[in-house]
Amino acid sequence: MVKDSFYIDGVPRAFGGFQSEFSKSDFVLFGVPYDSTSSFRPGSRFGPRAIREVSANLETWSWRTGVDYEDVRLHDLGDVSIVHGDSAETIRRVQETVEDIRGARKVPILLGGEHTMTLGAVRAFKDAAVVSFDAHFDLRDEYLSNKLSHACVMRRSSEEVGPGNVLVVGARASYAEEVDFVKKKGIRYISSLDIIRSGAQPAAAWAKERLSGAKKVYISIDIDVLDPAFAPGVGNPEPEGIGTTALLDILNAVVDERVVGFDVVEVSPPYDNGSTAAVASKLVFEICSMMKSLGR
Repeated sequence: MVKDSFYIDGVPRAFGGFQSEFSKSDFVLFGVPYDSTSSFRPGSRFGPRAIREVSANLETWSWRTGVDYEDVRLHDLGDVSIVHGDSAETIRRVQETVEDIRGARKVPILLGGEHTMTLGAVRAFKDAAVVSFDAHFDLRDEYLSNKLSHACVMRRSSEEVGPGNVLVVGARASYAEEVDFVKKKGIRYISSLDIIRSGAQPAAAWAKERLSGAKKVYISIDIDVLDPAFAPGVGNPEPEGIGTTALLDILNAVVDERVVGFDVVEVSPPYDNGSTAAVASKLVFEICSMMKSLGR
């Protein structure tokens, strides 16, 4: 592991400012600067850059795991080439990139960009249970006549892996037809109000129990699962979200040897002073440290 001193316009080329050789890495990260289906506040295409920038300025020691990020072997590929306005092609490119990383026996990490990109990773794994930390269900069949919208990503994912293999944590924003679909298909979820009222530990136990039969787990974190007080820089802010500590406590229980990859999406830098990107960077640091502590 070496310190990466190569910066582009003041932004480190590699996440965290450190770069492990691809062949020696355990994790491979790439960005997807795409936000063409944003329905309220666009800007998440700037997320990967902002997350990298703040990542090089966070301290590396994890108080949760006792792991120093400098000991995490991660290779940053840079950003995937996206096609603005073409979700299908961008999803295909994400899928191919994840398949290549998986073929090299490494753990893929995706930085968004909008949530739509998660579908590419889900298609690459196919047989993994999907845990979506999100204020929204994202289970619409289509949004603005688009079936590949960020508002439909878990609907499309459920078609890939089956509704019983989708778990939503932190939900608090939906509409009647979507709620009916959740009930009809038996989508398992826990709301942000449940977590706030009962605490993170019962929520973590709930999630672990419902993942007990899964052989593989893919984690997707839409940063708007957090309350806007913690993460204001998002495209679709919703009040009454959970806090950063609660999110990390639940992740600490969910992250185990079955996790095959994860993403952090919907960071939209134009709407805050960098705090949301800092939280996103911290999430990547901590999840990698959790997996490292497991011997990954």
